[in-house]
Amino acid sequence: MKKVLLTVVLLAGITAASVFAWEPNDLTKYPSCTKPGDWILNLGIGFDGFPTLGSNYIYIPPLGLSFDKNVPLGDKGLPFFFGGKVGYWGRGYKYANDSWYYSVLNLAFRFGYHFNWDVDKLDTYAVTSVGWGIYMGNGYSSAYKIGWPSIGVNLGVRYFLTDWFGFWSEIGFGSYFSGNIGVSFKF
Repeated sequence: MKKVLLTVVLLAGITAASVFAWEPNDLTKYPSCTKPGDWILNLGIGFDGFPTLGSNYIYIPPLGLSFDKNVPLGDKGLPFFFGGKVGYWGRGYKYANDSWYYSVLNLAFRFGYHFNWDVDKLDTYAVTSVGWGIYMGNGYSSAYKIGWPSIGVNLGVRYFLTDWFGFWSEIGFGSYFSGNIGVSFKF
């Protein structure tokens, strides 16, 4: 019990020190690892729950590609970005004469905001996506034949090992996938 209490007190102290060190004008600057006009390309794989695995099941995990361009907005040049996203995943089952399969191609527009915490090589952001899911195959309801709109709100982080290469992760609600990890390239 003492270890738990000590851990909670230590985390609270670190959080308080971080909040007091933060300045409001940090919200008006891009992180040090990125600048206005940069293009960032993310390639990754998603996690969307636990797939049913077995010799009769087909599972294609969510695969995604997103791209963003930093575009400062307003008089202060607030650190926004605009971009797009393409994702694909599939599910299926085949046993004797019984089979079904469906897959989804997701296309979306992204709009986000960079947070500057003054940590070298770290880029954190919040992003909203609006798009459309295109359903294919024979394992879905006929109501989905024309697709389905998708709206997501995600939090993301990128850590750049070099000026142009890093790792990336996003989690969110209403996104195509509940979580993504992958690599990032900056141009």
